[in-house]
Amino acid sequence: MIRDPAEFTTGMTIETDVVVVGAGPIGISMALELAKSGVRVALIESGLERTDHTAQELGAFDSRQDDYFHTRSELALRRAIGGASALWGGRCVAFDPIDFEVRALTPQSPWPIGYEDVERYLQRACDWAQCGRAVFNAREIPELAQRDMVAGLADGKVRTTDLERWALPTRFGPEYRAALNDAPCVSLWTGLTCTEIVTTASGDSVDHLVIKSLDGREGRVVATDYVIATGGIEATRLLLASDGHHPAGLGNAGGHLGRWYMTHVEGRFARVKFNTDEVIHQHERDNDGVYVRRRFTLSPEVQRELNLPNVAVWLVNPPISAPGHGSGILSAVYLAVLSPVGRFLVAPAIREAHTKTDGPPQIAAHLRNIVRDLIPSIRFAVTFSYARLIRKGRKAPGFFVKSADNRYLLHYHGEQLPHWESRIELTDERDALGMRKVRTHLHFSDVDYESARTAVELIDAYLRENGAGSVEWLTDDAGSSVREFMRGYAGFHQAGTTRMSDTAEGGVVDANLQVHGVRGLYVASTAVLPTSSQANPTLVGIAMGVRLADHLADARKVGGS
Repeated sequence: MIRDPAEFTTGMTIETDVVVVGAGPIGISMALELAKSGVRVALIESGLERTDHTAQELGAFDSRQDDYFHTRSELALRRAIGGASALWGGRCVAFDPIDFEVRALTPQSPWPIGYEDVERYLQRACDWAQCGRAVFNAREIPELAQRDMVAGLADGKVRTTDLERWALPTRFGPEYRAALNDAPCVSLWTGLTCTEIVTTASGDSVDHLVIKSLDGREGRVVATDYVIATGGIEATRLLLASDGHHPAGLGNAGGHLGRWYMTHVEGRFARVKFNTDEVIHQHERDNDGVYVRRRFTLSPEVQRELNLPNVAVWLVNPPISAPGHGSGILSAVYLAVLSPVGRFLVAPAIREAHTKTDGPPQIAAHLRNIVRDLIPSIRFAVTFSYARLIRKGRKAPGFFVKSADNRYLLHYHGEQLPHWESRIELTDERDALGMRKVRTHLHFSDVDYESARTAVELIDAYLRENGAGSVEWLTDDAGSSVREFMRGYAGFHQAGTTRMSDTAEGGVVDANLQVHGVRGLYVASTAVLPTSSQANPTLVGIAMGVRLADHLADARKVGGS
């Protein structure tokens, strides 16, 4: 049942088996998974069913936030039922087995679980995200297996068969509203913010949660198990702020809470020239109708041999905001995204990235491109509008214009290595409910920058060796290009700040996501990931949440037998 904030009264105590704080993709999936097992769940959401300015402001960064790299909070965070799924494009990618290995590259960040511990939950995560089969290589999909991304180019040191999948895109709020409202074991409370986790005097278990309505009414939640399923930044903030019996924050015995903040390293500093026009340059669809995209990746053998981070590189359109591309289609898309209608076409962060220019928009130049390319532009507008806006079911995740000369811009998307100085910290500034705000400090190492160029050099060498093409560099300083590209662009993929570890000295939560030293308190968030992989973390985060739901449900079966 979805409960209105008006039903919450001052001094009220909500009692339940499990409380899940945060109704984003992980929290919603967990709540409904637990409900299937007959576990009573109180799902606490700070926002409402739609975006509310008052709730959104609670997540704003400290006014002195000066992180060169981090995007603004309103672009990365969403306080509403469904959380950040209201902002994403729907890209679903799995972590790879090598991410879970003990690697020389990340000796300070070992995983306490193995790939198989997550892999067995990937299909259920895909089901919740609605991105089809949990298969992430084209050779394992019969309808795609016989085609090559580049004709005749087989996998070797560089691979071209690894896939990303795309959800509808699935907005978890509207998509699962009926299920949440009808589930007899779920009470979804909206407009209530958890402001503190209060432990017992001994500090080794939770006594209750303090919750407040947007107008300041205060009450509590009492449960057997407490799950913090807010986003990576908010989960860390809540643990740091809950310092009544733990002055450094909950789970911070080893000093790791808020540290090791990771996102991804991204840049566009090279393009590829293929020797053939037989190139899969855009999205494909499998027999289930799910959109997939192939990428360049590095084999695990090469990663181990050269001590490289995990990366993915894919083909993209040239910047649509620069009319010098000469394409009427790209100019038409740019003007559409720039217009007021653009906010309905793409997520805010994507819209901002694609419309960013050094000076005022060159509207006239874009219109000239459209006029010169009028028939293809009209044809594209009709077909893409249908696929993106009108067609029922799966929407086209994007578009791609075939290059006349077989040259394509490359987008580098690499693992950010864990670094102690990359962190989230509390400040003295407070939000409307009295919680201390946070400031971020994203730190990228020289290896992060150097690895970007090395990875693309490997792609270049592999294409040349196989007569498939070559890479053309757009700059002599790839590292500086990456740094400039990420200015104000990083921080959408939040990992590391409540990381998993075998011991309290090595991290914040254990292999079952329970906070070290605090019985019954769990963190189900992408913040628990010790390393960041090449993948955006949404899918693996859902898988980890489903895994935790099974753990909590199974524990009740054992306890009740």
